[in-house]
Amino acid sequence: MGVAGKAEFSFGELLVLIDVEGVGQMSSPLPTIAEAATLTGAEPRGTAPCLDLVGTCRFRADLYGPPRAELVVSPATVMLSLTKFSDAAAYTMMFDYVSGYLSDALTSTPRTDATHGYLEYAGQGVVVTLGFTRPSARLDARDTTIEISLRREDAPLATLRPLFGLAADAVITPPDDGNWRELDTRWPLHLECSRAHDIVKFRMSAPHHEGQTSTANLCEEWCWRWLDLGAGTMIGHHDRNRVSWELPALGHVSMIRGASANRRDVHELLVPASWFAPA
Repeated sequence: MGVAGKAEFSFGELLVLIDVEGVGQMSSPLPTIAEAATLTGAEPRGTAPCLDLVGTCRFRADLYGPPRAELVVSPATVMLSLTKFSDAAAYTMMFDYVSGYLSDALTSTPRTDATHGYLEYAGQGVVVTLGFTRPSARLDARDTTIEISLRREDAPLATLRPLFGLAADAVITPPDDGNWRELDTRWPLHLECSRAHDIVKFRMSAPHHEGQTSTANLCEEWCWRWLDLGAGTMIGHHDRNRVSWELPALGHVSMIRGASANRRDVHELLVPASWFAPA
């Protein structure tokens, strides 16, 4: 059992509940890239060890006309999007399975807004967002969506470290002088950090190769996805062009996306300096 009478949360158990095929032992609270790859058969993107996974899950049996299941796994987030339901009954059964499991294992947060298709649960080191669009007289079941998104229930610095390939105990304390200083990252990436008054900037750059996703672009995408979930963006409103977010209790964060000049992809993430204050 989990804390306070709640069942132990497991993303793998949730996948088994909705009948996804090939679910094996999974890390908690988020699966690893390798674990996710066995579910989809897709090859990870990126340059090792800087990898993520985008693929389609299979279902064990066609008992209820299973939907399409797209899985995206990065070092900081997991997103499972269920679409193209066969009918309203299949949608309702899937939604009841998922929402019931999350309610049993985790605790609803104040940001939950079922009226607008947004439920959020937290506990056991994870925050789970359940976004949904229900079938209706105006919306066919094939156009409905259930989106299950996970991120770690960590302080922001604890999340930035895996996003940027920094060691778990890496100290990030840039002095307030505006100068750039290189950070030691495991990724094949040039990573720098600077601080000017109340803003800390991270600048990531990597070679750009046609037809491939550079490590800088991967890190930028991971940051965007994590920020979008943290800001409580509801399903249907994810905007890949978004460049700023207001995070509850954490302040304003923005992203500067650079062009691929001189065959390098360069991006900057700007976060509040308060994130670096001693606990």
